[in-house]
Amino acid sequence: MDSSKHTFQEIAHLILLSRYGKAEKWQILELEEWLKKSEENRNFYDKVLSRSYLEEGLEEYIQYDADDAWKQLKTKMHPRKRRFLVRVFPYVAILVVIIGLVFLWQTQDSEPIQRERVMTAILPGSSKAQLVLSNGRQIELEAKKDKLCRRIEGENFENTGKLLDYRQQKWVENTVQIHTLRIPRGGEYQIILSDSTRVWVNADSELQYPDHFTGDRRKVVLKGEAYFEVAKDPLHPFCVEIGDMDVEVVGTSFNITAYPNSRRQTTLVDGCVTINWNQQQVTLYPGQQATENIQELQVREVNVANYVGWIDRRFVFKDKLLGEVLEDLERWYDVEIFVTDDKIRNLHFTANFQKYENMDKVLKIIEYAACVKFEIKDRMLVVRLD
Repeated sequence: MDSSKHTFQEIAHLILLSRYGKAEKWQILELEEWLKKSEENRNFYDKVLSRSYLEEGLEEYIQYDADDAWKQLKTKMHPRKRRFLVRVFPYVAILVVIIGLVFLWQTQDSEPIQRERVMTAILPGSSKAQLVLSNGRQIELEAKKDKLCRRIEGENFENTGKLLDYRQQKWVENTVQIHTLRIPRGGEYQIILSDSTRVWVNADSELQYPDHFTGDRRKVVLKGEAYFEVAKDPLHPFCVEIGDMDVEVVGTSFNITAYPNSRRQTTLVDGCVTINWNQQQVTLYPGQQATENIQELQVREVNVANYVGWIDRRFVFKDKLLGEVLEDLERWYDVEIFVTDDKIRNLHFTANFQKYENMDKVLKIIEYAACVKFEIKDRMLVVRLD
């Protein structure tokens, strides 16, 4: 790793600020310059920010004091020996940055480091999104207390701060514009497409769609999670593309979950859907769910309320793996949650609570039900067995 112009602490600081969106423009440029210097730097950056390495570092922090650890590492890493040690023992560099990240996390303000839980008020998500037009123009959408409804300047759709509506638009004949609705972590938004199909788009998701439908099929592309109430039109099937998988309907209500690094899942509330994937075709009926599993789709009967409660402002978990629950909370509250023991991910959790609760109330429920403990600093959480 090339660190000739930067100390390990400086690199850790740049990585930390960049990772959590607090870096100034000049700091971002400096980090990018460092990353371009060598493939080793890029590999180092990717490796040290992987969840497993961060969780390993945080687990070590729980076992000893971060202040002492950092001082000891700085003493051992004498400037004259630093480059040699990194070359011979690259894992030492990784440990340095991990502890550096933990150290910087704990010392972002002047308050003394406390090992007990610090309960910060973490508010729930809200209605917000970014609309990207076909010409690249980006429009930030969010609830406005002073304006209940407004027409976007120069465009033929309306935004209420919670809902984007294309039903009243006027479009140019034979011209189709592709729009993208991006929902950040800590956000959600609704959209009514030109055919009157209503879509609830969940946090950390993206929906790509035309400003109006043409041709034989009504096609949209989804990344993340969304709930669809499709307007009936037997002559023009509605198709949701999720990677190499297609979900096709005529008029129905269903939920799709397709986050990266998770199994794609379609849950049908009413109507009928057909899923095409990997040379397979599966038809779902109300109360059924199809889940991607290696090279086949598995269909089972489910209580759909457990999978669509989020559109009714509730979190409904029924015997769900705690690891999956924590991922849902990360997206909705826009936090990072690190697990110190893989056993925690495999715990089963059942609860039903309001989606708009402050996070401290939610964590208390999880702590009581799952026998775990959270440590909080700003928007980073560490969870360990109690």
